[in-house]
Amino acid sequence: MDGAPQLTCVRHQRPTRITCVTCDTPICPDCAIRTEVGYKCPDHASKPAPAKSSRFGAVVVILGVVGILGFAQLARSTGRGEPSKPPCPTETAPDVGIGSEGGAHWTEISPAGLCGRYKAAAVWTGSAMLLWGGENCAGAACPTPRAPHLADGASYVPATNAWRKLPRSPLSARAPAASAWTGTDMVVWGGVGDDYLADGAAYNPARDRWRMLAPAPISPRDSVMSAWTGRELLVWGGADFDELFGDGAVYDAGADQWRKIAEGPLGPRAGGVTAWTGREMVVWGGVDRPGGREFTDGAAYDPATDRWRTIAASPLAGRDDPAAAWTGRELLVWGGSAASGAFFANGAVYDPATDRWRAMTNTAFAPRTAPAAVWSGRELLIWGGISLPGASANRPVDRILEPRTSLTPRDDGAAYDPATNRWRPLEAVPLLGRGFPMAVWDGNGMLMWGGLVVVSSPASSSEGVRYTP
Repeated sequence: MDGAPQLTCVRHQRPTRITCVTCDTPICPDCAIRTEVGYKCPDHASKPAPAKSSRFGAVVVILGVVGILGFAQLARSTGRGEPSKPPCPTETAPDVGIGSEGGAHWTEISPAGLCGRYKAAAVWTGSAMLLWGGENCAGAACPTPRAPHLADGASYVPATNAWRKLPRSPLSARAPAASAWTGTDMVVWGGVGDDYLADGAAYNPARDRWRMLAPAPISPRDSVMSAWTGRELLVWGGADFDELFGDGAVYDAGADQWRKIAEGPLGPRAGGVTAWTGREMVVWGGVDRPGGREFTDGAAYDPATDRWRTIAASPLAGRDDPAAAWTGRELLVWGGSAASGAFFANGAVYDPATDRWRAMTNTAFAPRTAPAAVWSGRELLIWGGISLPGASANRPVDRILEPRTSLTPRDDGAAYDPATNRWRPLEAVPLLGRGFPMAVWDGNGMLMWGGLVVVSSPASSSEGVRYTP
């Protein structure tokens, strides 16, 4: 973060922003050992780091601490009993949905029959929401790099309030994967499961069939930046356990062929914001969590010419997992978290036509990362996310955990209108707060399903709701 004190690894004498969670000694990625409660120095790590990791980074560290310290939240019961659930890798959070208490704007949707999960692939087909994959987790160290991943999915049709299981996929379990709706198929590529992955498949609802994609010309990774152009899937950047990537590829769905993306002006990174403008894929921000860095630059890629251009500097600090949406004319970015674990409650709007940013008006909405976020055609709708009481861009997470403050899945939402530069609170709903939920806009409302919740400890949700403005 700008203005943050510079630390130096005591073993390798290099700049770092990681410290041992036990002794606060500065350590770098070469000597940091990931444990269930965060990074430790070799002197205090009780066991070696797992071989592979997903990019939850600081959120994984925070949630591990929270689980150990104890995190209680009362579950609200609808009184309608638990729907039957399939055998799951870990215990799914109890269904404590809204029942009849959603008022005029919130409606509970029927049980999916899926194990609870978060970070699944989710697309809207025009008539149905398709979900596939994701991570299933429960317990004190949830989420954890070794949490079970899932390889099943389902289709939900709002018109009939009915779910249908998808056929068995040729892909192994994973999350988070790049995904897109092509007009006929849901395309899923990459992600991390037992290992980092570079394969993909496409599911066709009309035929109720999967097919494997041609092999990609880039290495296995997750946390990629991706966009669907109307004909091609663009994939760039991402990370595995050892490396950040600054390369990418284009998948032509009609020809089932890949080609490499030209080298651009951006350095390697993971988890940046992307949008397809109709001509270019805009990429902004992203982080290097193990290295403790955030990126504030951005660029736009034109697949027709295979060229990049640098975009104007943003007024925002670098961040990961913000709420983001493309309006048809502008890119909206709000909230998110830094590599240090700081949380944000500010945002900005980027107009590619003028290559200019403008700041969003401030809101009383609490800082958070990984909320549900969709564009309604008029407003950016945000609900939930993960926060920490007292967290802000100026208070790194280690300063807040020091007094043993508990992490909070948020249970509120807001809507931002870029035409008026104003926010309004979403109507309250008695639903458990959650982070990393799956959300789509169905033409008239926001469908939100699953996510990471806390009852007596962190767990995966398998309930869903619909919000109608």
